[in-house]
Amino acid sequence: MKEIESSSVESTLEVVSVALQAVPTVGGVLGGAISFALSKRKDKRIQEFVLGLAEDLRKATEQINQEFVRKEEFVNLTEEVIHRAGETWQKEKLDALKAIYFNTLISNEPKYDEATEVIWLVTNLQPRHLALLKILADPRKVDQDMGNVVGEGGSFTTSINVILRRLLPEWSEEHIDRTWKDLHDRGLHTTPGTKTMITDKGISQLENRLTAFGTIITEYLRSNY
Repeated sequence: MKEIESSSVESTLEVVSVALQAVPTVGGVLGGAISFALSKRKDKRIQEFVLGLAEDLRKATEQINQEFVRKEEFVNLTEEVIHRAGETWQKEKLDALKAIYFNTLISNEPKYDEATEVIWLVTNLQPRHLALLKILADPRKVDQDMGNVVGEGGSFTTSINVILRRLLPEWSEEHIDRTWKDLHDRGLHTTPGTKTMITDKGISQLENRLTAFGTIITEYLRSNY
C-alpha cells in the first residue's frame, strides 16, 4: 500500500476541515472526527476516499442528523468506516461503505449497532454479491436501465437463473448459482435455488424475494448522494 508524505496528510486534513466547516452547526464536529480518523492512515487511497466523503457530506448539510454527530458513536462509526476502507481496493466495497456511512448520518433514527453489523457484512462480501443485492433491491429499475431485457415475460415458464442471465450477461450460470446461494445462506433472500421452473411473469419474479434483514442491508446500500 503506497504511503504518502506527512505534509500531504496535513494538507488533506486541512482540505477536509475547510470543506466541512461549511456544514451548519455540526461542521466542526464532522471535520474533527473525520480528520482524527484520517490522521491514523497514510495511504493515498484512503486520502481520496475521505476527501470524497467530506464533499458528499458538505453537499447534504440539511439532511445530516445533528444530534447523532455529537455522539461518541458517530466518532466510532467514522473510524470504523475509514479503517474498513483501508482494507479493500475494490471500488464497489468503497462505494458501499460510503453509502452505509452517509445513510446512517441522514437517518432520523441512526442505529449504530445495526450500521456496524452492515459494515462487517459488506466487508466480508465480494462485488458480485453487491451486484446481485442491487438487482434484488429494485429489479424493475435495473431491468429498465438495461433496456427491459427481461420485461413482463412472454414464455410459459422461466427460472430465476434465466432471468438473471439476462440481467448479468457476462456471468456464467455457475457464477450466478454460487452468488445466489451465498446470499441465501447469509439470510438475505428467501429462495434457496435458481433453476426451479416458474411461471414467466417477467421481472416481477425477482421482486419481494429479500428477507427483512436483506431489505435492511439494501436500504443502507442505497445511494443517496
